[in-house]
Amino acid sequence: MLDFKSSLQQEKLVLAIETATPVGGVAIVGEKVLGEITLASAETHSRRLLSSAEFLLKRLGLSLSDLSAIGVSIGPGSFTGLRIGLATAKGLHFATGLPLIGVGTLLALAHQLFLTDKLVCAALDARRKQLYAALYKFEKGEPKEILPSSLLGPEKLANYIKEPVIFVGDGAEAFSEKLKPILGDKFLRAPAHLDHPRAANIGFVARKRFLSGLVDDPLKLLPIYLRPSEAELKRVRVGHG
Repeated sequence: MLDFKSSLQQEKLVLAIETATPVGGVAIVGEKVLGEITLASAETHSRRLLSSAEFLLKRLGLSLSDLSAIGVSIGPGSFTGLRIGLATAKGLHFATGLPLIGVGTLLALAHQLFLTDKLVCAALDARRKQLYAALYKFEKGEPKEILPSSLLGPEKLANYIKEPVIFVGDGAEAFSEKLKPILGDKFLRAPAHLDHPRAANIGFVARKRFLSGLVDDPLKLLPIYLRPSEAELKRVRVGHG
């Protein structure tokens, strides 16, 4: 009879990292969530990621060698947060040899609503009167991408919506006053507690890809920013100055 640790190892465990928004977290998932830590804190992600992962592993009686892969949110989202998360995931990959799988933040966010048959819009506030948004339709729990991750204003986003859609993410809250008048009854809102991307969902998507043999080249895996950083914009302004 398998002991608890051996049975967990057979589940192909994934350590997941989510740092695309200020509400960051880590999780360890197999066929279900084994442990997850989510924190909304002024403290930077870099100061809590590894300690949170170590805490989860210790509480579960596991070590990094018991894991099968690492999943990490690759955006769009916070420039700094994404860099920290990906750097941490790559560091763990190079230290352990564990396969690395990048997961789109909006896809993971949309998975909060994978049981609905309605159109889902995962939307994060991108500031500057814009959203990071993507549209998905779930069929038997599998997402079909209707609109890929995009940076756009609420009016342009509304042009893609021709049927009732459930919005999830802090972008829905930030732009509801603009979207509601345009979409009318087509604007539906997920409960606010689903608005932040969860590390567990990053883990489930990553695990599914890993089991299908889909892993990323860590040297080529980059964050999805969708817009130039402030530093890049400053260099352009200086160059044209």
